[in-house]
Amino acid sequence: MNGYLRFMYGGTKDEGSKFDNPFTWSVSHCKAYAIRSTDGGKSWSAPVDLDQPTWWDRDEPTGQIPRGKIPGSLDLTEPTGVAIGNTVTVLVRPIYSSTMWQCWSYDAGKTWDAASRTTFPGYAQSILRLKSGAILCAHRFPQYTVNISYDDGLNWDDGTIIDYPAWAQGCMIEVEPDVVLCTYQNFQRVWPLLAQLFRVTPEGIKSISR
Repeated sequence: MNGYLRFMYGGTKDEGSKFDNPFTWSVSHCKAYAIRSTDGGKSWSAPVDLDQPTWWDRDEPTGQIPRGKIPGSLDLTEPTGVAIGNTVTVLVRPIYSSTMWQCWSYDAGKTWDAASRTTFPGYAQSILRLKSGAILCAHRFPQYTVNISYDDGLNWDDGTIIDYPAWAQGCMIEVEPDVVLCTYQNFQRVWPLLAQLFRVTPEGIKSISR
C-alpha cells in the first residue's frame, strides 16, 4: 500500500455531546475514522467513516443508496488495522456489541465497505500481520487472548488465552519469522510490563521459553 493511514475514533458531531454515562444502553455513540496521506505525511485527508453501508433504493439512479449517505455504526471505538496490498482490514472495539467489528477498504483506505461483526469478543486490542501472512489480534476478554486469521482476515480461529491479567492495551512485533513478542499492561499500572514470546504455527500458538 502506498501512503499512510491513521485510525481514530470520536463522538458524533450532532449528538455525541449529549451523552455522558457509558453504562446506560445506547448512551455512548462513537464512530471510527481514518485519515489518509499520500505524500509521506505532509498532508492528510479529512476523516473518513470506516463504516459505509449501502442499501437498495429504487429512487436512486443506480438502484442503491451510495456509500457514505447512510450514517455509520455508532458502536465503533478503537480501530486497529493491517494492510494486505491495497486492501486494509480493521478490527474495532465495540461499546455494546458482543463481538468485535471488522471493516474493509479495497483502495488503500480511500473508501470503506459496511462494517460486519467478527466471531469473537475483544477490547483494548492490538493487531499484527506476519510476513508469512497470518494476522493476529491480541485483546482483553476472555482474559488476554490472541485470535489468528490465516486467510487475510476472512476467518478467525477460536483464540488462545496467553495470560490472565485484568487489562490489555498491548503491542505485538514480529522479532523472527513467525515469532512474536507481545507486551501488555499489568493489573496495576505501577507494576512491571508483562510480555510473552510465542511462535505462530498452522496449528496455532506455541509458547517459547528462553
